[in-house]
Amino acid sequence: MDMHFWLHHFASASIVAKAIYLLLFLLSVVAWAIMIRKGLLLHRNASATRSFLDLYRKSRRDIPGLYRQIGGAKARLESPLVAVFSRGCEELQAFLGREPGLSGAPARTRIGPHQFATLARTVTAVEDKYFLDLEHLLIILATTISAAPFLGLLGTVWGILEAFQAMGSQGATGVTAVGSGISEALIATAFGLVVAIPALLGYNIIGARIRELAGEADTFLADFLALVERDYVREDRP
Repeated sequence: MDMHFWLHHFASASIVAKAIYLLLFLLSVVAWAIMIRKGLLLHRNASATRSFLDLYRKSRRDIPGLYRQIGGAKARLESPLVAVFSRGCEELQAFLGREPGLSGAPARTRIGPHQFATLARTVTAVEDKYFLDLEHLLIILATTISAAPFLGLLGTVWGILEAFQAMGSQGATGVTAVGSGISEALIATAFGLVVAIPALLGYNIIGARIRELAGEADTFLADFLALVERDYVREDRP
């Protein structure tokens, strides 16, 4: 089947079939655009996360030094871990009354448990917001997965109806009478599956990568908060 066949089929299809084909084509274009965009974004996140974790493992006991080290590279280190760490350091810096970079003479050397709880809530909110942004537009992929086969089925039913109408109006029962409608029905079914299957694969792969990244972020957040609590939180005495 060459391009001439598809153009001829589309030109000879009914208005309803053309509308279904165009809608499926639009869903396919949008789905592929989302999958490519999310794939590139997750690749950058994975690369930045690996780079940051290498730095963190070497300097995890020197939070101020690590914060200064990544300060200039924060814009290009596109990772939830960097976002959480940077916001946590900014909150800690504000509570301690220090100058940017956690340097300079501090007004306080420790924060209270209530301030630590506020810091923990803040960085958790940053992490949640980051992953909500990562999951943005995935609902369109999920909709494509659900809708495309049903649109194809609608095209199938419409094509069969047209085939029977042609059979009744022409008074013929041969392949010539029903061939066009049956062809339209089968192509609509195939088109729906061609749109839905890549969207399903992309949705599952992207979802798995986001869950993997979320697991790394949760592990890092727990370790980071433990370090802050050990080094910067004072014990309230009765």
